[in-house]
Amino acid sequence: MSRVASVLIAFWAGSLWTICGVVAPSLFGVLDDRRVAGQLAARFFFIETWIGVVIGAVLLGLGFSGRLVLPGRSWIFIAALLPLASHVLLGPLMERARAAGDMARFGVLHGIAGVCFLFACIAMLVVVWKFNRPAR
Repeated sequence: MSRVASVLIAFWAGSLWTICGVVAPSLFGVLDDRRVAGQLAARFFFIETWIGVVIGAVLLGLGFSGRLVLPGRSWIFIAALLPLASHVLLGPLMERARAAGDMARFGVLHGIAGVCFLFACIAMLVVVWKFNRPAR
């Protein structure tokens, strides 16, 4: 079960880091239409959010059932819940701000969402580190 967990963690961390560090910035760097870039980035972040929720739930379920020794459970919670909170709580507020033309409010909310994903990336770094630490 440890090898399966290792693959799941690697996939989750890699996809999160790729979306946040490569895909989203590249979309805004390559596409002239910022609205289209934003729509594409939002779609990728949506997919990434649910990847994290599903893999996080599987890992935590295995850990709590005793089938897997899972160090750093709290970091898995953080990595899964921050993007989910961004999607569920901040996403609708950002859409309302954009629809109302309140780009200052949109910018603040977007910044908070970015911080959520940044902390999720850091949390996954800790998860990878803790899970792959040699047993003593």
